[in-house]
Amino acid sequence: MVKRKKNIIYPIAFLIFIVMVIFIIYNLEIRMFLRKEGFIQMKVDEIEILGENARIKLEARCAIINIYTSPQQASAIEEGFQNKTWYRPSTHDIIVDIVEGFGIDPMMVKITKVQDGTYYAELILLRWNSILILDIRPSDAIAIAVRTGIPIYVNENLVTRLC
Repeated sequence: MVKRKKNIIYPIAFLIFIVMVIFIIYNLEIRMFLRKEGFIQMKVDEIEILGENARIKLEARCAIINIYTSPQQASAIEEGFQNKTWYRPSTHDIIVDIVEGFGIDPMMVKITKVQDGTYYAELILLRWNSILILDIRPSDAIAIAVRTGIPIYVNENLVTRLC
């Protein structure tokens, strides 16, 4: 009597196929959250303290946007650029430490809309297979972005075109 060997190639191939499908779906889901269509990547070009207010100017090629905030927020953004921590860490420094400490990858900041004169932004974070989108003030988002080096995207309907 001849013993037949079980063919394990088919179950292994099926398992590999299932893993690939899950990986493709996961990547499509992440890409959906990280979409950049309709947004322009911008960089902080200028920070100006104007007495009781401050102006943060974001710029990219022929597009600009000015976001007005408090002098304290503008200083926090400036400190992030200079990689400066005073006597004690700022709230933005602590947030970055928490994010990095828990192995969370900050992906991007999106300034999404303006409503009743107030700008709205999102901070998009990734950890393993989970995406977290946080509603955040644009000035806080920019302060975190300059500390982590993540890109800042602005809804193209909010920018002023110069050329």
